[in-house]
Amino acid sequence: MANPAPPSTPSPSSGLAAWFDDLLFAVIFLTRLPLPAGNAARHNPLATAMRTFPLAGAMIGATGGLVFIAAAALGAPHALCGVLGVAATVLLTGALHEDGFADIADGFGGGYERERKMEIMRDSRIGTYGGAALVLSLLIRATAAGSMAPLDALAAFVAAAALGRGLIPVSMTLNLSARSDGVGASSGYPTEGSTWTSILLGLLLALVALGPGQGFLCFFVGLAGVSALAVLAKRQIGGYTGDVLGAGAQLVDILVMVAVAMLRAPS
Repeated sequence: MANPAPPSTPSPSSGLAAWFDDLLFAVIFLTRLPLPAGNAARHNPLATAMRTFPLAGAMIGATGGLVFIAAAALGAPHALCGVLGVAATVLLTGALHEDGFADIADGFGGGYERERKMEIMRDSRIGTYGGAALVLSLLIRATAAGSMAPLDALAAFVAAAALGRGLIPVSMTLNLSARSDGVGASSGYPTEGSTWTSILLGLLLALVALGPGQGFLCFFVGLAGVSALAVLAKRQIGGYTGDVLGAGAQLVDILVMVAVAMLRAPS
């Protein structure tokens, strides 16, 4: 009796098909959308798909912006529209980066030694520092969005989310993994080409959404923020973790939303 054929595994794609697979994998990882993995299941590690993170981020941001516009069209005050727009992105992503932001605040704020900081960051319970950071993150972004006109809010959501995800490889370039396990370590290390593609694609999307002047400004603000966090993480725990990468994306999101609000909010 012949042995049954082994189950087939997706073969690597090339060209545009590879870009589509990367984007599909990025969307599956960064959101809670129940999409079929298809050929994207070939990815191991995650770093190979990071070049498409800005595109996935722009989709997430566009969701928040469109919810803002829909709420405004129904007559909701802009303050409420900002809350609903941010809530939409949180629901879509499952609070993926908010969780990392809170864990970093708890670990860096509540621990004195590296081992204790890492232990706190692994704890699924949220502490005072993490709770405060989470509330402030949501409040700042919602308030910033609520100060804008609907189309300006859409542009801000798209640029912030695209840059937040697009600059994730910067933390990995500036540091080594602080753990031998976990999401950060298992993601692998992005190649130089993948890193530059992610950064430049994030910049391009910001320029399209905000225009050259404000797009470049928000890019450099976000780059400064994620670089500063990478330096802090190296001093605190010796490198990056999945929480550090997520917190970096969240920090960029906050900084870009605030910057656009300051530039575009009615006087």
